[in-house]
Amino acid sequence: MTNGSPVWQTVFLSFAVVLLLLEMIRGWRLGILRQLMRGAGIIAAYAAAWFGGGLLVPLLRPILKWPDFIISMIGGAVLAMIVYGVIASLGSILFKRTAQQSSGTVRLAYGLSGALVGLCFGAFFLWLILVGIRSIGSIAEAQVQARPPVDVSRGPSARSLNPRLEDPAPLRNLDADSVAAFVARLKNSVELGTVGNVIKKTDVTPDSVYQTLHDVGTVAANPESAQRFLSFPGAVELSQHPKIAALRNDPEIADLISQGRILELLNHPRLLEAANDPTLVERVKAFDLKKALEYAAKEKD
Repeated sequence: MTNGSPVWQTVFLSFAVVLLLLEMIRGWRLGILRQLMRGAGIIAAYAAAWFGGGLLVPLLRPILKWPDFIISMIGGAVLAMIVYGVIASLGSILFKRTAQQSSGTVRLAYGLSGALVGLCFGAFFLWLILVGIRSIGSIAEAQVQARPPVDVSRGPSARSLNPRLEDPAPLRNLDADSVAAFVARLKNSVELGTVGNVIKKTDVTPDSVYQTLHDVGTVAANPESAQRFLSFPGAVELSQHPKIAALRNDPEIADLISQGRILELLNHPRLLEAANDPTLVERVKAFDLKKALEYAAKEKD
């Protein structure tokens, strides 16, 4: 179900080529100066999101009423979009497009240099997409591998025996397992063969990050692994913290989780109290999550 497909890899490579070409064409049209302003906007937006998200927490907390770390991420994203929009707009106001240049030589220089910067932008966006595919795919692949095997001895299911039970709408047949298998196969397709080796070697993201994400998927999908995670030194102490114990023993929170009512869960007073407790947050930060995941994900001897 998760084996890589050369066809899928070809489709992705075609998408990558189209993305690079579009960014080069856009760079030619905008010119070098507007492109540089775009680059400055991206850098400034990242810095604003990283350092400024926490500054908006007091302002957004009465509106969103969610845990502070989520509000900080949302605030950082909003601030990043504003900063990028302002800087990109200034570039459009202050500098001309390539076609607006009076001299043919200047237009050629503007266009070529802008296209070169556009190629860099396209490569950067492509790298972000690849990191996203490999990261989410690592989790999904681990979940598929940790899933219990299907018992074929019971024969075909009632759904396959009775065609009338088949859902006529393909989208309704999508579930978490099929989505995980799709994402895992996409990840393995990207990493297939020589192209995959090049991608792995040029990806600056450490392999340990992908391994940690793989362990997350294993622990989330395998009850035995989850039990080992909870038995890791430090995890027991965290699970016995009064505020975490209160969350675990609250039937209302259990109902919200089982029903998938995430927004209501985030607004629950007990969850807010635990998530915003500075002492509990510090204990969570001190917990060695990476080693706990490695311990939980490894197979028992």
